Amino acid sequence: MKLENLRLDLLRALSDETRLKLLEFLRHGNEICVCDIEKMFDKSQSTLSRHLKTLTEADILESRREGNKKLFKVKDTQIFKLLAILDNLIKRNEKFKKIVELQQKI
Repeated sequence: MKLENLRLDLLRALSDETRLKLLEFLRHGNEICVCDIEKMFDKSQSTLSRHLKTLTEADILESRREGNKKLFKVKDTQIFKLLAILDNLIKRNEKFKKIVELQQKI
């Protein structure tokens, strides 16, 4: 597979609000079961499982079985550096600055 395709796969996996929230939830390195994640999100277990599968297939998360539970964790914390870089790019953007200015006036 070409590098460009791998980049696209990674960015597609990150292009969902629920998946970004899942990553933040898993940020501190603990393995966690879907059943525990479900308690923290207003989503069904099947929806969360689908999002976790997408992140796993993009090589962002890894999983293992323990009995009848499937545990997930972030595979490489470098992903958070990428998210920080994206945040910085957004903050530099003029459009972002205008939105912040408008929000401060309200």
